[in-house]
Amino acid sequence: MPKKLFFKLPPEKQQKILDAAAEEFIEYKDNYKKSSVNRIAEKAGIAIGSIYKYFYDKNDLFMYLFNQHKVRPDSRPDSDTFYAYSAKEITSEDQFTPTGKLLLDIISDTPALFQDLVFKSKDNDDYLNLLLSYMQNDKSRGYLREGLDGELSAYMYSSLEFIAYQYRLSKDLDPAEETEIFRKMTELFFFGLYKDGIEDEIR
Repeated sequence: MPKKLFFKLPPEKQQKILDAAAEEFIEYKDNYKKSSVNRIAEKAGIAIGSIYKYFYDKNDLFMYLFNQHKVRPDSRPDSDTFYAYSAKEITSEDQFTPTGKLLLDIISDTPALFQDLVFKSKDNDDYLNLLLSYMQNDKSRGYLREGLDGELSAYMYSSLEFIAYQYRLSKDLDPAEETEIFRKMTELFFFGLYKDGIEDEIR
C-alpha cells in the first residue's frame, strides 16, 4: 500500500509513476530482480530514488500496480460453512487487464511477490476475521472439535495458498496444477491424515 504522500500527488503524476512501473516490470518480466526503482523514477520524470517517498519498497509498488489492474474488486464468496466457503474460494478467479495478466505471470515466477500477495494483502486482517466467523458459526453447530484454536487455524488455512505455490515450484510443476494442489491441501486441512476413530489408538 502506498504511503500517504503518494495520494497527495496530482492524479496524472500518480498515473505517470504507475505507467513507468508497468513498463519497467514488464520489460524485466523474466527477471524481476533486475527491474529498477531508479529507472522507474527516470521514466516517470521524478528525482531518482524519490519513489521511496511514495512506496515502502519495490514490492510495495509492484503490488499496488497489480491491484490497480484487477477488472473487478476482489470479492469473497458467501457460503453456509467454512468448508463450503473454501470450495468456492478455490474455484473463484479474479479478472485482470492485459497488463494485469502479465504482472500475474511475474508473481507466479517470483516467490517474494507471491508471499506478499498472500500475507501482506491490505485486507488480510479482514480475511482472517472472515475465516474466524465461519469457524465460530461451525462451532456453534457442533461441527468442530472442542478446544480448537480458531486464530491458529485461520492462519494455517490462509497460508495454504502459499504452501501450494511453494510445492508446485519445488516439483517444477505447471502453474495450471496449482489449484488442484491447493484443493488437496485444503482437504488435508479439513479432514486430517487419520481415519475416524483412530485417535485413541495412536496417542
